[in-house]
Amino acid sequence: MVKKAFLMVLAAWAGAATAQEVHVAKYYGDRRAAVTYTFDDGLLEHYTRVFPELRKRGLKATFGIIGSKVGRDMKGTPCLTWAMLREMAADGQEIASHGWEHRNVTTLGPEALRHEIERNDSAIRDSVGAFPLTFFYPGNRKDSLAVARCEAGRVGSRLRQVSMGSKRDSAWMRRWADALVERGEWGIAMTHGITTGYDALGDPSRFWEHLDYVASLRDSLWVGTLAEVTAYVRERDNVRLDTVRRPGGIVVTPRLAPGLAECRHPLTLVVLSGRPVRAVQGGRPLSVSVRAGKSLVDFDPHGGEILIEEI
Repeated sequence: MVKKAFLMVLAAWAGAATAQEVHVAKYYGDRRAAVTYTFDDGLLEHYTRVFPELRKRGLKATFGIIGSKVGRDMKGTPCLTWAMLREMAADGQEIASHGWEHRNVTTLGPEALRHEIERNDSAIRDSVGAFPLTFFYPGNRKDSLAVARCEAGRVGSRLRQVSMGSKRDSAWMRRWADALVERGEWGIAMTHGITTGYDALGDPSRFWEHLDYVASLRDSLWVGTLAEVTAYVRERDNVRLDTVRRPGGIVVTPRLAPGLAECRHPLTLVVLSGRPVRAVQGGRPLSVSVRAGKSLVDFDPHGGEILIEEI
């Protein structure tokens, strides 16, 4: 009886030790913080000015599109075309919905709200080739009912944001990025006009300098689209890892809560081991990198068990 109790305690201790050896990173790649750049209204300069600067640095952003304005203008400011949006999407930029006519979704009746959401979704899907995974609220106005309707079938929506426009100088932009890393937070920047339009930056050179600075922080700051970071955070906060030690390694089984079918971003597993490891999930080898003495494994939270072995 005593021996059996001892073995049970030993097994519990071993399970706890195993659980402490692996955990899901707070942000993708075990970075300290995350940042998302969002651009509202689908303005022409988002294609002619912003897109080339993002591509030059290998960065991705999210562009909120008002379908009825594509190829036309937003209160006198020219908007981009569907062909431009297809090119941006092919490069990995995220195309999000900002409503068909940019109407206040908190004041619309059920049928008008359905039209505002679904017509824009259809236009983006048919013209760009992909359903918009996130939603920007026109005028940033929202309530619980609108959020529930606008997020249906998506990864999520932009629920908060920090304006990055005419009032932000270079020093403020740098302090903001530094604070995200220091605090381990996810920041979401919102920009409208570039040289013209609502709350335009004016001279955008300070923003390009900011992108240079952010790109230099790649090891500590994840620059991801709204859909990417939203999916990661939702999966991270709703996954449980069942871990079992086996001869030669550890088996980790991710248990993801229901209701996350739209979220399809890899999670980063941090493995605390004094030796290099290899990892396999579903018979396929997983990408493993080493940083600061930790092995980082990108895995599918919707997938099956992961075998981690020291090598």
